[in-house]
Amino acid sequence: MELGLTGRKALVFGSSAGLGRAVAAALVAEGAAVVVTSRDPDRAASTASDLGAVGSVTVDLTVAGEGARAVADAAALLGGLDICVVNTGGGKPGPILATDGADDAAYASMLRPVLEISRAAAPFVTNPERPGRLVYMTARSMVEATPELALSSVFRSGVNALARSLALELAPGATVNVVVTGQFDTGALSRFEAARAEHEGRTTAEVRADHVAAIPAGRVGRAEELADVVAFLCSDRASFVNGTAIRVDGGAVKGF
Repeated sequence: MELGLTGRKALVFGSSAGLGRAVAAALVAEGAAVVVTSRDPDRAASTASDLGAVGSVTVDLTVAGEGARAVADAAALLGGLDICVVNTGGGKPGPILATDGADDAAYASMLRPVLEISRAAAPFVTNPERPGRLVYMTARSMVEATPELALSSVFRSGVNALARSLALELAPGATVNVVVTGQFDTGALSRFEAARAEHEGRTTAEVRADHVAAIPAGRVGRAEELADVVAFLCSDRASFVNGTAIRVDGGAVKGF
């Protein structure tokens, strides 16, 4: 299937590793001109080189104003911007009552930068003649109560509300969608499993087995499987998909 991504100008946040890197790689493979980001300038540059991206931007999204600055820098590198994939860090694991004092950091990681990026990217991607794309990568905690990631539930839900509002505001000049990610075999999942194992006095293998048991597909996902869905949403083929949240989780979420 021809996705119509050749020559499209894309910025992918959090793209030096894990799911973000897989998304950037998928867009490059489809012919898009891509800018990648990382907090580490060397890592950003090496990722861009490895993937064949146009360039990279160094950004720490927990710092106020950095999200908007990164959008401007990427647009300058690309000569415009058609696609923006927003992928941010998470918050402190644990239930609400055990995460007192972590609220501001979680907001600065998961919601404030998304607001900044969205406002900065909207004028670039809005084009009624060939609508642009905003795609937000969130987490299962957005659609299903997850006690061990309670702050994620709070702020990722805010991202979904933001995206739904923008889908109305920017139409018909852009589509805005959310991808709800399940468990994927990435460094982020391994770190979370290690932290949970330590907290519960278990092995990481036992925690991984619990994750797999909860997924009807019988395994965790591959980053490329998530990236393919995001690439589709960024494509011309997804022109009538707007304002929705798409779960990519192997069937793990039990709700309707």
